Amino acid sequence: MKTIRIGSGAGYAGDRLEPSLELIEKGNLDYISYECLAERTIAIGQQAKLKDPSKGYNGLLEHRMEKALPLCWKHKVKLITNMGSANPQAAAQKCVEIAHRHGLTGMKIACVTGDDLLPVIDKYMDTEVWETHEPLSKLPGGSSPPTPIWA
Repeated sequence: MKTIRIGSGAGYAGDRLEPSLELIEKGNLDYISYECLAERTIAIGQQAKLKDPSKGYNGLLEHRMEKALPLCWKHKVKLITNMGSANPQAAAQKCVEIAHRHGLTGMKIACVTGDDLLPVIDKYMDTEVWETHEPLSKLPGGSSPPTPIWA
């Protein structure tokens, strides 16, 4: 049976980075995870993406990846994170840029997409919101095209 060693580098977007770097260096890991997504984090990401379509990922992504990617490359540790928040494609592109800047060639960088409902929200305007028992269209910003209520 093969053993896989997984380390947790963050359980909150603002967690300290240094312990995870030590874990990458000394933990004999196969994977490290940075779990940094919550409802509040997504809202912040959406606000950032509205202001600048190239943003919307966690504000600490660049700092963390600048430090973690070279160590992961050196120690053959795969990094998994949800720091892409409201814009996983931009986060992946930023990671590619960081990897290139550090000369990390051949690194596989991927992102998961498919949970952005904004392009199809019109289909759900009659859906009842559990908290208000009103259709989604009654919420502020419930017109087409949708305007996020946090804007």
